[in-house]
Amino acid sequence: MTTNSNTPMSATDRIVAQLESNGQVMARVSTSNITSIDEIVDMVRALAGKIMGLARLTIRNQTQGWSRVISLASRGCAAPVYSRPTRLPAMQGRQYLIPFAS
Repeated sequence: MTTNSNTPMSATDRIVAQLESNGQVMARVSTSNITSIDEIVDMVRALAGKIMGLARLTIRNQTQGWSRVISLASRGCAAPVYSRPTRLPAMQGRQYLIPFAS
């Protein structure tokens, strides 16, 4: 991801970033020695692990007093793997009963 921004950033700036997905905070970072938004995105994604769908990254530069919100999307599939049963599920009426394993 390349974010072409006019937002100035210095290595001595104090940066706070938070990644939210599905209403949950997936990662929170407070650091300096960051010189680009791309570095922040990479760091937060590494901390959060795999996310599915949309996520919102809020970045705040406490030193310079600006903030930015970036939407991120993941194409990864987090759905459980389905294994085909050896025989068809029992049929009652017109609906199939699907045996879910827990």
